[in-house]
This record gives sequence, structure tokens and C-alpha cells, in this order.
Amino acid sequence: MLRRINLLYIAIPFLCWGLWGIFKHISRSTATFYGFAENNETSINLDHPLVVNKIYVKPGQFVTKGTLMLEVSRIALDFKMNELSSNITQIESSNAWRVAELRARMEQIRSEKAEKVGNLVSNIRILESELAMNKRLINGLQTVQSSDTIGLKNSPAQAKINALREEINLVTQPYDKELSTLSQEIQLAGKPKETEIGRLKNEVNLYKKEQGRLSIYAPTDGLIGNIHCKEGENIADFTTLISFYEQNPNMVVGYVHESLSLKINIGDSLKVISSLHPSEQSMGVISGLGHRIIEIPERLRKIPELRTYGREVLIEIPRNNHFLQKEKVLLQWPDQALNPFQSMFTEKK
Repeated sequence: MLRRINLLYIAIPFLCWGLWGIFKHISRSTATFYGFAENNETSINLDHPLVVNKIYVKPGQFVTKGTLMLEVSRIALDFKMNELSSNITQIESSNAWRVAELRARMEQIRSEKAEKVGNLVSNIRILESELAMNKRLINGLQTVQSSDTIGLKNSPAQAKINALREEINLVTQPYDKELSTLSQEIQLAGKPKETEIGRLKNEVNLYKKEQGRLSIYAPTDGLIGNIHCKEGENIADFTTLISFYEQNPNMVVGYVHESLSLKINIGDSLKVISSLHPSEQSMGVISGLGHRIIEIPERLRKIPELRTYGREVLIEIPRNNHFLQKEKVLLQWPDQALNPFQSMFTEKK
């Protein structure tokens, strides 16, 4: 009985050491998780219907920034530009017609004024001729008295001449006033139209800029993904034309086990290790966290046959890496090799 007790006491330390090793292995396994490298994908589309004229690239092709990928046309754009140009021409013609109309009215008024004033001046000249003749007759008489000469100044003919001159002033005033009004109308005739024409010309300039967007260029260096259109095809607005990928992955999508979901925060640094080439490593920073617990994809489970659940994590990584698109990577805290429990049990400051 005594021997059995002593053997049990001897076995207990070994048992504890074994349990500690198992727990350490499990903890280290739990403190690491998996993800896959992801390239930044850009869906290239336009906000209006179009026709594809020419495709210059192929799926999987590497292109540099500014490479011409597509040429498209917008039928409605040409129609709208022609319509606007027609409206501008119509407004300018209407304005020119109005100015010509006003000028014709001014010429008519000048003619009427000249005719009436001419008649009055003609009558004045007739009376002045008669008055001059009477004066010569009187001056020819030897017996004429000075009072007779004075009487010529107050004669009925002179009174008519004065009346006609006053009538000329009265006649010309309305004509001059109307001519001044018409002149002002001519100066102001184009002002409201100029505003409308300016607005239409601005629209034309906007459509010309839209025409510049009809040649589609690569936004950065990268890879052509799928081409979702064909030459000659009519494409609806906002329909993806080309999927474009940056050359190197710049993000990792991972899934942290639910037991660690509260121990990871935005801004934490992680080590990203290639599952194919462990020597290929990079540092990443957590930029986003999912807001719910979801099933971890089978490919990223530590034991694929065992369903596990966790939280989605987005990690930004430098672009100068050699990870492949969708490559599986191992994610761990930078100090994992020294102390796998530190990040789990140390409270964040």
C-alpha cells in the first residue's frame, strides 16, 4: 500500500508537465489564425449607356498606368451636343432678327421725321422768299417810310415762319424720344439671350469633357481580370466593363477564432506568413473588424473537418510583397515566438 502511494506522487508531476505542454500547444494554435491575400479589385464602369467600339487588352494581361484599355461611344451624347448647338444658333438668329427689326423701325422713324421736318422747312423757305420779295419791292419805292420797313418784321408771313419753326421743334421731340428708346432696346436686346447662350455653351463644354472619358485608361499598374463586354455591344449604365486588379495584394482577409474575438483591435500589428513559402513574411495592421460571429471557411480552419466560428478581420499589408492573389497565409502576433500567451492575457493600455 505504501509503495503504491509513492508511485502516484511520483507520477503527478509528470502528468502536470504533460498537461501544461498540451495546453501550451493548444494556446499557441489558438493564438494564430489564417487568412488569404487579396488584391484591390476595381470594377471599371461608366454612369451612362454606351457602345463598345474597341477592346485593347486581354484577361490576365499586365498593364501600366495610363494604358488604353477600351474605346467606347455614347450615341446620346452626340445627339445632345447637336441639339444644344441648334438651340444656340436659334437663339443667336432670333436675337439678330430682333436687332434688325429695331434698326428697321429706327430707319422708318428717321424717314418720317425727315419727311415732316422737310415739309415744314419747305414752307418756311417759301414764306421767307415771299418776305424777301416784299422787302425788295418796298425798298425800291422812293417814298417808303421807315415805319413800313418795321411793319415787315411784324407781318403775317413772319408770324407764320416763327410758328413753323416752333412746329419743327414740337414735331422732332417725339421722334427723337422714340429713337432714343429704340437705341437702348438694341443695346439691351442681347443681354438676356447672352445669359441663356452662356448656359447652353457651358453644357456643351461639359459634354465635350464627357467625350474625353470615352477612352478608358488603366488607373494604375495592374492586371486585367475579367472583360465583361464585347466589341459592338450596347452596355447599360453602371455595368462593369473590366475587372482590374493591382499587381500585388494589399490586403489580407482573415478569420480569428471566436475565443480571441474580443482580444484583437483595429490598429494591432500582425505578422503575415506565406503558407507556401514560410520565408516570405510581411507585417500587417488590422484595419477592419467584422461585427458578427460567422462560420470560418473550410480552407482557413485549423482542422478542415471541424466547423469553427470566428470574426472576420481585415489586415492592410505593404504593396512590396510577393504574396499571390488568394494565397493562404498564417497570421500571428509579432511576439508569438517568444510568448504566445502575452497577447492573450496582457490587458491593452
